[in-house]
Amino acid sequence: MLEGAKWRFGRGEYDLACFEAEQATQLYVKYLLLRLCGVAPRAHRLSELLERLYSALREGFKGVAEELANFTSTHRRSVWFLEESYYRGRYGYVEYTEGDGRECIDTAEKLISLLRRVEGVVSGGRG
Repeated sequence: MLEGAKWRFGRGEYDLACFEAEQATQLYVKYLLLRLCGVAPRAHRLSELLERLYSALREGFKGVAEELANFTSTHRRSVWFLEESYYRGRYGYVEYTEGDGRECIDTAEKLISLLRRVEGVVSGGRG
């Protein structure tokens, strides 16, 4: 799905690029929560999902839990902007700029990279 966001970005469809970047990230977090907890929450707010993932990781995977907490703290504004692109794109008219699209895709790429590390640690059983 992130590849779709990049494709849309290349076509100048920045609003859809932002929306798809958020969706790729949201769905990856839900996938990890499903793996860890056996249930994918029905929530959609990226910040809430990341908080739930942090809580699920805290017990057995403290290292990546702290890495996730540090990322969300350091990139708080960008994560919020990515989260907002879901709601604004879904429930209202929005026009994002090229810079907005780039920020959403960059944030999604960084976060998905971290989530892949989380998945590797969870799969390997070491935290």
